[in-house]
Amino acid sequence: MDKRYGESLDDWAKQTPKSPKKDLNQTSVADVMYTEASRLNSEKRYKEALTLINVAIEHNETDFEYYTKKGTVLENLNRFSESYECYMKALELEENDNTKEQLARMLYKWANSLNDKAKALELIEEAILILPESCRDTYHERFWYLKGSILDCLSRPIDSRRSYLIAEGMTDEIKELDRQVEFLKTSKDTLINITGTRFYFGLEPFKRGMVVNLIRETDNEHDPDAIRVEFEGETVGYVANNDYTLIENVKSASEIRKMENDKAEVVLVYLDEYVIAKLI
Repeated sequence: MDKRYGESLDDWAKQTPKSPKKDLNQTSVADVMYTEASRLNSEKRYKEALTLINVAIEHNETDFEYYTKKGTVLENLNRFSESYECYMKALELEENDNTKEQLARMLYKWANSLNDKAKALELIEEAILILPESCRDTYHERFWYLKGSILDCLSRPIDSRRSYLIAEGMTDEIKELDRQVEFLKTSKDTLINITGTRFYFGLEPFKRGMVVNLIRETDNEHDPDAIRVEFEGETVGYVANNDYTLIENVKSASEIRKMENDKAEVVLVYLDEYVIAKLI
C-alpha cells in the first residue's frame, strides 16, 4: 500500500500543516482529502479515491468541485446513475462549464454502454444539450455519430441519417433530406420504392426523371404480387413488397398490382438507399 495512504483517515489530517494561529479546521481537512482523492483517481485507485472524496464532502458540503470529483470517480467505477447525481449536485451549487463538460462526457459513456437503446437515446440527447459551447468542437462529431448509431438500432433511418449529417457538418445535405421528407409526406402522386437494386446494378443507373417499366410476375413462386423493374431491357430491381423494404408514404407491389400503370418515373434516391418513383 502506498505509504501516503495510512491505516486511518487521521493519518491524512496529521500530514496537513497546522496554521500558526489555529488548529487544522474542517475546510483544510476537506482540501487534503480532495487533493489526495484526485491523486488516487489519476492512479486508477478509484475505490480509495471514493472513500476520501466522501470524507471531503462530509467536512465541506458546499464546494461544487468536491461533487464534480466524486462524479468523476463514480464514472470511472461505471456507477453512472450515482455519478449523474453528483454532477447535478455540483451544478446546483455552482453552474460551470467544467462540470457540464464532464457530465456530458459521462452521459456519452453511459449511453454507449447500454443495450437499452431507448434509454441510451435519452442520455445522448441530454449530453448534446448540456455540452458547453466552448468544447463543442471536441465532442460534437463523436456525440452525433453515437446518436445516429442508436437511432439506427431503433429503426429510425431518417433521424439517424440527419444525425450523421449533423456530425459531419453537411448543412446542404440536411436541407436536401428535409426537402425529400416533406416531398414524401405531401406528394399527391402514387409512389413506389424500388428495392433489391444491389443484386443488379446498384443505385448507379437511377437518375431523376428516368422512366422504368413495371413487369408483373404473376407466376413468381415466391410472391405472386411481385413486380419486376426494368430499364432498357435490363432488370434493375423490384417494387418493394414487405416490411423490411417498404417505407412510409409509398405503395407496395400488392397495393398497385391491379392498377393499369406499367411505367414509373424516378423522382429521388432517398437516404442513399431507397429509389423512389411515381407511377405514370
